[in-house]
Amino acid sequence: MLPNAEIRRTFYEFFQKHGHQRVLSSPLVPAKDPTLLFTNAGMNQFKGVFLQEEKRGYRRAVTIQKCMRVSGKHNDFDEVGRTDFHHTFFEMLGNFSFGDYFKEKACAYAWELLTQHYHLPPERLWITVFRDDDEAFRIWQERIGVPRERIHRLGEKDNFWQMGDTGPCGPCSEIHYDRGPEFGPQEFVDGNRRFVEIWNLVFMQFSRDPAGVLHPLPAPSIDTGMGMERLAAILQGVSSNYRTDLFAPLIARTAELAAIDRDDPALQVDLNVVADHVRALTFLIADGIMPANDGRGYVLRRLLRRAVKHGKSLNLQGAFLHQLSGSVVEAMKPFYPELEPNREFIAKVIAMEEERFNRTLANGLKIFDDLLQGAIESRQERLAGADLFRLSDTYGFPLDFARDLAMEKGIGIDFSAFQRALQDQKERSRLSLQEKRKDISVLKNIDRLHSEFVGYDDLQADAVLQAAYIDGREAPGIAAGQKGILVFDRTPFYAESGGQVGDSGRGKGSEAFFTVNDTRKAPGGAILHEVLLNEGRLQVGDGVRLEVDPDRRQQIAIHHTATHMLHAALREVLGLHVKQAGSRVGPDKLRFDFTHYSAVSAEELEKVERAVNEKIRADLPVDRRTQPYEEAVQSGAIAIFEEKYGDTVRVVSMGDFSRELCGGTHLRASGEIGMFKIIGESSSSSGIRRIEALAGEAAYLFVERNLAVLQQVLAHFGQKAEGLLPFLKGIEARSRESEKQLKKGPPAPAADLERLVGSAQPIAGVPAVIAALPGADRETLSSLADEIRNRTRGIAVLFANSEASGDGRSLVVASVFKDLTGKFDANIIIKKVAPMINGKGGGRKDFAQAGGEPIADLDGLKEKIGRALRESHEA
Repeated sequence: MLPNAEIRRTFYEFFQKHGHQRVLSSPLVPAKDPTLLFTNAGMNQFKGVFLQEEKRGYRRAVTIQKCMRVSGKHNDFDEVGRTDFHHTFFEMLGNFSFGDYFKEKACAYAWELLTQHYHLPPERLWITVFRDDDEAFRIWQERIGVPRERIHRLGEKDNFWQMGDTGPCGPCSEIHYDRGPEFGPQEFVDGNRRFVEIWNLVFMQFSRDPAGVLHPLPAPSIDTGMGMERLAAILQGVSSNYRTDLFAPLIARTAELAAIDRDDPALQVDLNVVADHVRALTFLIADGIMPANDGRGYVLRRLLRRAVKHGKSLNLQGAFLHQLSGSVVEAMKPFYPELEPNREFIAKVIAMEEERFNRTLANGLKIFDDLLQGAIESRQERLAGADLFRLSDTYGFPLDFARDLAMEKGIGIDFSAFQRALQDQKERSRLSLQEKRKDISVLKNIDRLHSEFVGYDDLQADAVLQAAYIDGREAPGIAAGQKGILVFDRTPFYAESGGQVGDSGRGKGSEAFFTVNDTRKAPGGAILHEVLLNEGRLQVGDGVRLEVDPDRRQQIAIHHTATHMLHAALREVLGLHVKQAGSRVGPDKLRFDFTHYSAVSAEELEKVERAVNEKIRADLPVDRRTQPYEEAVQSGAIAIFEEKYGDTVRVVSMGDFSRELCGGTHLRASGEIGMFKIIGESSSSSGIRRIEALAGEAAYLFVERNLAVLQQVLAHFGQKAEGLLPFLKGIEARSRESEKQLKKGPPAPAADLERLVGSAQPIAGVPAVIAALPGADRETLSSLADEIRNRTRGIAVLFANSEASGDGRSLVVASVFKDLTGKFDANIIIKKVAPMINGKGGGRKDFAQAGGEPIADLDGLKEKIGRALRESHEA
């Protein structure tokens, strides 16, 4: 048996020996790619290289990429747990060539690795090629030596690969493994479990545009992908991925928690789904994705709810998934070190979401019962798909639950309508993601332009105008009074990126002067200057002098450096699970969103603020240097998941306190910040907290203003600072007491109270007051009845047609002195009186009340109540 750690080592060493650069797995969140919800293939991080939009320092690469497939063309969701080889989260081993070697070497490398290093018998390997790819067929037969009968031509569905609806694509060749006669006949046909695809070699020759047209890539390339889980199953000699060392410990732990037999055939699907989904949850949360109602967070929530559903089938009650995430961390942390510092956070997020789901599931069951009962009463054959989807989407009520419960009553479900509603939801998620990640509006020919940024150290630079756009259209130049977008060959203006706002400033040519209001970046690398031409005219090809506003740039740098320090302090105080989930760095303030499972307490905020200000006073040097990406990450530099990084990255560090990958502008030393002040903490979304803060002069002015207001308040109330809070709390308490008294209404005039007390008549030796108070509200009746019963040490039954209700409805209250509740029960009294006014009521033994129809005869009701009390006691 070959452990998965050895499979990884062999794979990396083989391709590194053949000149491939080892590249770290990119996150599950695709960097700046609105076409994907998740990274679903090893080539995703190289898409820009295949399209020649970016360059790397190598032409060959090898990776083991973490992937998710839960939607779109490459969607294995419905197969998960039911087959031996499908997963939501999986790892893809891949080797890549960017315009270097092509088909022949790709096939030779794959064959050599499988047969000579993994020692798979050559006679058990079968090949498929695209139906029209004669070149690939010849390579396998003539150069590699695979017999013709083990090479099959297939159509576009099976042997033409593309990442998504658009982007790089090409014919592919798949290598399949023959598992032997115990798994099926020796017929290479679709659906035969005997043959398992293990490696897909994609010959990247084209790019598909939104219209579906294929365009040849400038340099044909290679993209291969081999599932770690499938390869492990074959090399470890087991029949299912779920039997490999990647899953076995996790499934054993699940069986232990459920007190079941891990090998019970009836429980395999449930065990497999739980194991697969908890792996996905662990990696998604580690990559900064939190439960939500749309986008990636919705997928995470759906995975968790599906896992809980299958856990309940294993008789796992309450929250249990969070107890399994630690097993995933333990198994995978040698290969993904980011998991260990997030172990506790991952478990807490899962536990909180599980508990929330269990509550909503209980609510959903009540609604489902109503739907089912309605269907039975109306003799419907099926439950409506839209209703079932609402139950699933809003309450997390699994469709499988609904189907099984409905079948018990002989009712079907409208599965097609459910699927349509689900597809609509998926489309909304995708559109939501694209809307959030919308790039610069398409400007004609913008992709052919590139601007060199020279503004880290110099705020002024000479440049040449490359292109001008007026109202989104390319123009030969720009005239006085016009607004437009200008692109220069080089610029000191920082374009909005990584949360930092774009620079502003000015520029001038020999006959022109213009204001730069904002700076953004096009996907291809052109820096776009949004300008107003104040004077003269500029033509493409003209030389200009560009000048960044130095004061604004300094304030932005102050807030950006402070943001890094805030991030470091949060990780120090709250834990290493804290990750940036969004930010805005401007000249006036900063906003920082981060992963955390609960509100940050006042004490924790104070610690964070103090830590940042201590490091400001320490005047730490801000070191900025470039180094290889992998080296930077391994040294502890924090990468922001939705940012896209090249081979060489810029690392901004402040001693041992903070170290991040960042392309933004910063100070030379932390002391230049001067002061840091947190002004707000709130929830941004589920599992995401937000801090707003000020730095530098903005922080000083904020404190100055607030101290001035404090001094005015102290002077107004004649208090010292230490006594102000107790003084204000005293005012608040007295104010609340006054409000209570106002709500009770004014006390009854002494004469009225005395008159009522004096009207008491003995019933069974107990003083009883029965009286009408026309127009009184509930509060007045209640308070007056209590006063009477306490004064008389007896019973008070008061009633009125209330003007407060607006419709004249009647009110009755009964109040019994507590020492008499064994003899007279206010609740029983009200139960007898309520029918007299066609109403309902109830309460305690010492106090009860009722409401009903307007009382036409107040005196008559008084007599009826007295008679009822006497008869009740006599009985």
